[in-house]
Amino acid sequence: MKITRSFGEYFTYSIHDARVQKIEYADGNLTFTFDYIFSYEKGDEQTHKAKIVFEKCDVDDLEILVFNSTILDTFTGKRIELPQYQQDYSESEFEVITETYNWGRAVFQGWLWTGENSVHCIMNICFTGDMVYVIDEGL
Repeated sequence: MKITRSFGEYFTYSIHDARVQKIEYADGNLTFTFDYIFSYEKGDEQTHKAKIVFEKCDVDDLEILVFNSTILDTFTGKRIELPQYQQDYSESEFEVITETYNWGRAVFQGWLWTGENSVHCIMNICFTGDMVYVIDEGL
């Protein structure tokens, strides 16, 4: 099942606390694969194995900020591009804590987990197409 996210309305699905297991870029689309995401209907919380596809995404506009620790008072870190993220963090998971959306932009903030160690991470994603949730109904 595919659901296109509309902005300006309450949305059934949330990726708060969900972990990105893989990020892929192909044919102008940026795809995030999650272990699970949440849905909320009539007070019930459910989990779903899912992917989110950002259509018409230019990876040159993708900004990934990886910090040296969790952000408290002071912090340092680096800005990296997708190929470096895929190489350096292929065995890591990005746990989304805060998701913010605007027209053509999504900002995910959370913890980048490598084993038992976490650091703060922010991903700024620009896209001109739709943001499509691909839900695996077989699970």
